[in-house]
Amino acid sequence: MSMEGRYYTAADYHDHFNPNAYLNTYYSDPEGHPDDAGILPFIMEQLHKLFYKEGVSGDRLIDIGSGPCVYSFVSACNNFKEIIASDYIEVNRKATRQWLNKEPGCFNWKPIIERVCSLEGHSNIEEREKKMREAIKDVIHCDVHQSNPIAGSPYKDPFDCVLTLCCLESVSTTKESYIQALQNVTSLLKSGGTFFQFVQPFRSYTVGDKKFAGVLFDQKFLEDAPLQASLTDMKFAIRRNTGDRASTLDFEFGMTIVAKKI
Repeated sequence: MSMEGRYYTAADYHDHFNPNAYLNTYYSDPEGHPDDAGILPFIMEQLHKLFYKEGVSGDRLIDIGSGPCVYSFVSACNNFKEIIASDYIEVNRKATRQWLNKEPGCFNWKPIIERVCSLEGHSNIEEREKKMREAIKDVIHCDVHQSNPIAGSPYKDPFDCVLTLCCLESVSTTKESYIQALQNVTSLLKSGGTFFQFVQPFRSYTVGDKKFAGVLFDQKFLEDAPLQASLTDMKFAIRRNTGDRASTLDFEFGMTIVAKKI
């Protein structure tokens, strides 16, 4: 539990989530946190495969629940004219804007970007950072529990590609709420568009001195869920945690889901 002797939940993110502690814990090293069982490189490789190798592209992409992160855009920025980042809490959106604006004290994403560039066989880190900042057009509020997760934003037309990483499982306490959130998120996707999700069911994870509780959704449920969200042609890749239960991040597996909107 946290130093205060309690577990925090999704309802506490507004008041108790520290983006700087989160970034420093889980993203300072491109290999990820030792408790993460290689999940961060796994995600980057799957995004590299989708955008660089398979060439998924279009005009507009949105990432739902970006947190304070931009690593999901390193591979995507070459393939989309307009990228929208989004998150529920303002401190996360502020952290992303700080990086976009090159503000003093912003998080250093260069090691992560360098890792992705190496997958592509080059080391043009500065050029890639510039491309990312040019492609990311906005950072907006989202709420996956609303029928339109980006209601109130100027973006009304469906997107060519929707990403969501480490989001739905963090804010859904039941299978029913998870399915509804997934349906809400995929409603933003145009017919034939590409959906990419990374889901990592967890018992708990630590940010600073606070421990956030999660729900251990099972693999079969997560593989069947897209069928209830107008998705088809699903492809799954899984990374299992074969180590002991860890105190910083306690999980059993992480999985990517790539699908098309019906």
